[in-house]
Amino acid sequence: MEFFKKLAIFMVFCNVACYGWERETACPLICTCNFQHISETAIHRFLQEKTKSNLGEAGFVENNEVIYDEPLDAIELLEKNRRNIVVKSATCILQTETDPMELIDSLSANFESLTFIQAYKSGNKTIKFSWLSKFEKLISLELIGPTIFRKDVDNHLLCQMDYALENLKYLNLERVLVQNSKEQIQSFLEVMKESENITFEYVQKVDGNFHPLTIIRKGSAENEEVLPYEVFKEQRKTSGEIPLFSGFKKLSLLRIANCELNNIHWEMFDGLNELQSLILERNNLSYIPSFAFYGTPSIKRLSLAHNKLLDIEITDLAGLLQLEYLDLTYNNFTQLSELSFPPFPKLKLANFANNPIGIIFPNTFEVMNTTDSLIIGGEDFPLTLLPNSFAGLGMLKTLTLYNVNVQLLKRDFFAGLSQLIELVLTGNISKIEFDAFQEVLNLETLILRNCRIYNISMDGFLGLRKLKYLDLSKNELEYIPTGVFDDLINIREIYLNDNQFKTLPRDIFSKIHPKLLRINENPWHCTCEMSEWKPIIASRIKQKYLKNCEFIDDKGIGCAGIGSRFEYKYIYDNRVSPKCAEPEQYKQWSVFHAMRKIFKCPDYKPKLKPQIFYKNKTNISNSISASENDMQNPTTASNISKLKNRRLKAKLRKTKYLNYKLKKHALLADQIKNKGTDLENVLIPHDLENELSNIKMNSEESTYLLTNQLHIETQKKHHKKSI
Repeated sequence: MEFFKKLAIFMVFCNVACYGWERETACPLICTCNFQHISETAIHRFLQEKTKSNLGEAGFVENNEVIYDEPLDAIELLEKNRRNIVVKSATCILQTETDPMELIDSLSANFESLTFIQAYKSGNKTIKFSWLSKFEKLISLELIGPTIFRKDVDNHLLCQMDYALENLKYLNLERVLVQNSKEQIQSFLEVMKESENITFEYVQKVDGNFHPLTIIRKGSAENEEVLPYEVFKEQRKTSGEIPLFSGFKKLSLLRIANCELNNIHWEMFDGLNELQSLILERNNLSYIPSFAFYGTPSIKRLSLAHNKLLDIEITDLAGLLQLEYLDLTYNNFTQLSELSFPPFPKLKLANFANNPIGIIFPNTFEVMNTTDSLIIGGEDFPLTLLPNSFAGLGMLKTLTLYNVNVQLLKRDFFAGLSQLIELVLTGNISKIEFDAFQEVLNLETLILRNCRIYNISMDGFLGLRKLKYLDLSKNELEYIPTGVFDDLINIREIYLNDNQFKTLPRDIFSKIHPKLLRINENPWHCTCEMSEWKPIIASRIKQKYLKNCEFIDDKGIGCAGIGSRFEYKYIYDNRVSPKCAEPEQYKQWSVFHAMRKIFKCPDYKPKLKPQIFYKNKTNISNSISASENDMQNPTTASNISKLKNRRLKAKLRKTKYLNYKLKKHALLADQIKNKGTDLENVLIPHDLENELSNIKMNSEESTYLLTNQLHIETQKKHHKKSI
C-alpha cells in the first residue's frame, strides 16, 4: 500500500513539473534540457569523496586480484540523500556559429543547473558572469573549454568574472581562461580599505569572532615601509593577487582544473566561508604560499593533485581545521618530515601517491593523530622506511605503501599502528621477519603483492588471528614453512598465485578453512602429496555483482541504508585451477585431473557440495510422497504400473543416498580412529540414525532386490505392450 501511495505522489509531481516545463521553459536546439537530481548532473562526480584507492579493480569480475568491500557509513548516506534534490538543468554546446550572449538570453530564467561545453575548433568564446545574473535560482555551473588546451591556438573559452553569483553552490571551471573585471577588483579593495595608510600582515586566529586574517597596522620598526593605500592598490593590480571569487558567499564546491592557474594567494578564496570542496588540479602550481587557504575555514576536501609542487611547509596548509580529505598525488615532493604539516584534527584520508618521496622521517605524521587512511609512494621511486616512521598515527586503519624498498620487513616499521586493519605493500621486500606484524595484530587485510618476497619466517604471521585476506601473489616464493598459516583461524582468502612453488608442505592448510585459495600460475610438480587440495576451493574466483537495488530507476535514492551497492560471490572457474609443470608428459594438465585419473591417489577425495545431496534427499522424499498419494487413487491398470515403477525408482535413489551417507560416516570414523580418538565420540546425524540402522546390515542386498524388482516390472510392461 505504501508503494502505491509513493507512486501516486510521484506521478502527480511529474505531471505538474512537466506541465510547468512545457509552458515556461525554452530550450535551444544546441542544448539538452531536462529535470535531474543533483546526483545525475555531471558536476556531482566531484562531490564524491574517494576514501580509498582502487587496487587494480576492473569491471565486475576480477580473476586475479583481491576485491574489497566498499561500505558507506551513515553520514555519507545521509549526505547523498540530502543532495538528491531535483533541478532544472540545461547542457549546451558552444559551436563555431554560437554567440554565447545570445544563447544565454534565449534560455529561461528558471534554470538551476547550467553546463556550457565548447566544441573543438569553434574559435574563441567569452562568457561573462554578469550575463548569468538573471538565473536567480542557479546553484550549479560548469564551464568546460576545448579538449586540446593550447595558448598558441585561437580556440579558448574565456570566463570573465565581473559579477558575483550569490546563490551558486557548485562551480566547475575546466580548460578555461579566468579573468577578473575592474569592477570586482575595485569592490574588493573598497571592502578592505579602512585607512589611507595601512598594509597587510598575517596573524593567527585567536578569537572566533574575528576573521582568520585580520588587517592590522604594522609595527613601528624603522626598516618597515608603510605604503599609502593608492600605491598598495596599484601593486595589487599589477601583481595579479586579485580576489577571484569575492561575493560567492554560498559556494560549496569549487573546481579549477587545467586552467593555467600558475600561482594562488589568500585573496583568491577569501570570504568563501561555506566552501567545503576545493579542487585545483593540473594547474602547474609550483609552490603554495603561507596561509593560502586560511580564508576558507570550512574546507573538508582539498585536492592539489597533478601539479608541480616541490615542497610543503607547516604554514602552507595552516588553518584547515575541518579538513577530512587531502590529495597531493602526482607532484614533486621528495621527502616528508615533522615540519611538513600543521595539525589536522579531523583528517580522514591523506594521499601522497606518485610523488618521488624517497624517505619518511620519524614522527612525520604526529599531527595527524585522527587520520584513518594514508597512501604514500609511486611506481618509479623507491620508498625507504625508518623505525617510527608512522609514530602518532594511533587511529590509522588503512596504510598503503607503494614501491617500498627494504630488505627485511621488521616490527619497528609499524610501531604505534595498533588500530590498523588494512595494510597494502608493494615494492622490493626480500624477507619477512618472525615478528614483523606483532604491532598490528588487528589486521584483517594484508596485501604483500608484487614485493619480490622469497623468504617468510615460520612465525611470520604469528598472532594475526583476525586476518581474513592474505595476498602473497606475484612474488618469488619457492618454499613456505610448515605451519606458517596455522594462526590464521579466521582466514577467508589466500592468494599464492604467480610465485615459483613446485611443492607445498603436506597439511599446510589442515588447520585453516579458507573459502578461496588461489595457487595457480606456479610450476607445480604433480604428485599425490597434493591430495589435501580441494578443487572446490582452489578453483574459485570472487565475482562482483550489483545488488537487487540497481541504482537505475531512482538513481540510488531507494538504496540508501543498504551499505555497499555491490555484493560478492565465490564461483567455480576451471580456468584458475593449478596446472602441472612436471612431470613433462603431464605439463599443463590440471593438478586435480592428474591426481584422479593418472596417479589415482588413494588419499585424494575431492570435496563435494553437501547441498547437492540435500537437494537429492528432498527430491527423493517428495517423489516417494507423491507416489504414495497417487497409489491411493488409482484409475487404470496402466497408471498402477507407472506408479509402481516410479515408487521403486524413488526407493532405489533413497537407498543409494543412504549407502553414500553410511560410507561417508564409516570413512570419518576410520580417520578419527587413525588419529587416536575414541570411536564413541563419532556422532551420526539424528535424522539418519533410524534409516542407517535399518539398512546397515543389508544395504547392498536391498539395493540388489530393488534393482531386480524394477527390472521385472519393466519387463512386464514391455511384454504387455508387445501383446
